[in-house]
Amino acid sequence: MTLTPAPLLLALPKGRLGDDLMPLLEQSPLALDREALRTRALRIPTATPGVEALLLKGSDLPRYVAGGVAALGVVGSDTLDETPVDVLELADLGLGLCRLSLCAPEPQDLESLRRRPHLRLATKFPVATEAWLEREGLTAEIVPLSSSAELAPLLGLADAIVDLVQTGSTLRAHGLREVATLARCSGRLIASRGAFLSQPERIQPLVKILIQVLNRK
Repeated sequence: MTLTPAPLLLALPKGRLGDDLMPLLEQSPLALDREALRTRALRIPTATPGVEALLLKGSDLPRYVAGGVAALGVVGSDTLDETPVDVLELADLGLGLCRLSLCAPEPQDLESLRRRPHLRLATKFPVATEAWLEREGLTAEIVPLSSSAELAPLLGLADAIVDLVQTGSTLRAHGLREVATLARCSGRLIASRGAFLSQPERIQPLVKILIQVLNRK
């Protein structure tokens, strides 16, 4: 008797990156089942039999891939850099392009921040911020926040912030400006090391589909 293999799970992001990705998948072999999306289902069937999707957010997504629960995943490089996991990074998908930037209240610039005797930076990206500070030869107190970092300088919690910037409209609305770019960020295709090595005949066709779909965007 031939056993049917367990469904292969694909971890897809919620939020801004997911909003960019989902419309591109709609006419592909990895389109998500619309009926299942309207329910509270944890696993969403795709148009490819034997492939299901998990919709995840934040640093949870690469952990599900690293743990071998999901064979493949799509995650922002900013999240990947902040999450200490062992995954294979297969491709830069060129999706969800944005910048990780140091932003300060007008009219401050990088030099004025350098001159502060005790610089405080609010961010939800402490790993990337610490790495940049080391490269720049700067010392700063990191104020960890999970959201609304742009409020920190306005309310006196920090002198500046390190945050993702796409259009800059939110910064301008809060009287902030970009003074340095720490990194260019985009969506990355990642794989579970164990799954990629043990099931290449199932995973590699999905990798090709994802790359082809996103190359047509």
